Amino acid sequence: MNSPTKVWFHARNPSKSEPGECAFPLEYVVAPFRGEPFAYATVGTPPNWALPPGTEPRYTLYRTKDTSEPIVVLVAQGQQFTVLTPDHHVLAELRLPPPEQYWRRVNEIVRPKQPLLRARGASIGSIIKSVLCIPLILIEFICYLFTEGDVVIDPPTRTVWKTTQGLWKRTALKQRIGVPRYRVYGKHLDHRIAYAQSVAGLWRPDRGDDG
Repeated sequence: MNSPTKVWFHARNPSKSEPGECAFPLEYVVAPFRGEPFAYATVGTPPNWALPPGTEPRYTLYRTKDTSEPIVVLVAQGQQFTVLTPDHHVLAELRLPPPEQYWRRVNEIVRPKQPLLRARGASIGSIIKSVLCIPLILIEFICYLFTEGDVVIDPPTRTVWKTTQGLWKRTALKQRIGVPRYRVYGKHLDHRIAYAQSVAGLWRPDRGDDG
């Protein structure tokens, strides 16, 4: 899935009909905002798949609604996820921030023989935009009083994964904070890793997502 295309997508909960159409317990759907889904995520690993020593199962992303075409498998060691191909080739390590880190949480994507990608929760530019949006937030509050909560204005905060070396930092992935909305820059990041990151970002140790 090395593609130069830039794609907006999100990891969402299944619709009412989708779980019944899948041959596995469907957990999340990775999809564009229009068109067919890119991947279907379930907890655990593919059938008869050997789990690497010292790791715990997390998710498998399938291309279709059966188990015939796994895209990637996510396994974990603590807060670190490893993204593997079905034949156990390592695509990336996803380093998630510890739960106790609240301010500008650090995420990293480590790929073999490729530049490190690092992101801090809420980019500087998005924080500035959020401050400038304070008048809109006040308007939202006033609208909330008169519409019983039907009006919502999201602040333009986002997290951006960029290369860490060189004068010019290359953007590989963006996430809008508050909703699992991503934009992957295929020239700098394999789409499969981006899809895996979107699902890994939803994992919580207290939610029973262990395989």
